[in-house]
Amino acid sequence: MTQFYFVEPVDSLFIRGNLAFGDSGEHGASVMPPPPSLLAGAFRSAILGGAGDALARYVGQGATGDASLDAALGTLDPRTGQVIRSGTFRVAWVSLAGRRETTGTPWVDPVFPLPTDLVKLDQGFARLSPEPANPLVADGRELPCVAVLRSPRQTKPEGAVYLSAAGWQSHLAGELPDGTSGAVKAADLHTRNPRLGIGLDAGAGTVESGLIYTTEGYAFSPTDDPAKPRQEPKPFVATGFLVGISGADGLLPAAGFLRLGGQGRGARYQRLDFRPPAPPLESIARSGRFRFILATPGLFADGWLPPGVRREGADDLWSAGGCTARLVCAAVPRREVISGWDLFAWKPKDAQRAVPAGSVYWFEDLQGHPDKLAAWADSGISGDHPNHQRQAEGYNLAWLAAWK
Repeated sequence: MTQFYFVEPVDSLFIRGNLAFGDSGEHGASVMPPPPSLLAGAFRSAILGGAGDALARYVGQGATGDASLDAALGTLDPRTGQVIRSGTFRVAWVSLAGRRETTGTPWVDPVFPLPTDLVKLDQGFARLSPEPANPLVADGRELPCVAVLRSPRQTKPEGAVYLSAAGWQSHLAGELPDGTSGAVKAADLHTRNPRLGIGLDAGAGTVESGLIYTTEGYAFSPTDDPAKPRQEPKPFVATGFLVGISGADGLLPAAGFLRLGGQGRGARYQRLDFRPPAPPLESIARSGRFRFILATPGLFADGWLPPGVRREGADDLWSAGGCTARLVCAAVPRREVISGWDLFAWKPKDAQRAVPAGSVYWFEDLQGHPDKLAAWADSGISGDHPNHQRQAEGYNLAWLAAWK
């Protein structure tokens, strides 16, 4: 069972990327949205922090000695930090979110970055659709179709825009989101909050001469600028993250606090009654075509190709969960690198190349029941990647979408 939580930061968050910095005058950039492993680690730490004795045993022995905790969090080799037995804990959903009031009852709406097959123009949204590749254009594409943007006129896409819950549901159903209700401005979710820092000598605890730097943070639930009055009401009374946790039933209280991001900034969380909309299985069954959109970065053994895709003749055939289909197009941005910090081993995690969240794959000629397809997506696009712990951290999550 997946339990959902609204995580509301109470201070600015500093979410480091993978660009090193530290010299005098350098700038430490943050990433937004954060990687799912950030929230996975925060909730795992909250579970362990609720039992001091269990936490001490886990740090020293790699296991808590509590059957329910060890079943959820797994056990580690105390010498190497390697996983001995994987636990049931898994991040099954992670997105930005906003809390609004509905007749006195708080309700949370998820908010999503634009996927690669959707852009926001001044007159509304426009989509990218698969088109046959031009034989006169030489490139390195291996698929028969190319994602092409169709727009009534030339214009630059708008930036700093997210997809609202209503717009997201329309996009998954194969419809074009409304240009007004389907969009959320980034400034209504978070604002940049840079901070000035001074380097310290770790041994002496004194200031290092000349070592001044800045780090970029994000402030959530931003307040309006009094010098710029709003013409429309704010969409949310508070903003943060929506997180779904499975495999940890009864181990988290209904509400509490987390240490989140760099410097362990505080965030409060509260359990919610949230149900994600069902995927458009009827439309997929009728057309035999579908898209899947990465909700979080993907770690695939074959680079940008999702698990189960193999080359047969001139086609890329996909097979998983009792279904088969033909991959005809993909819109995949430049790969990104994910890493992190291993608190148990007190060392950086291995850097890995990942397919960015929002990447879109188009499939046709579906053979098999769409219910099996949905089960495969809900499992986190299981594949043969060697690091299954990353999957528990929320990587490889995807949404099924109609392709009309």
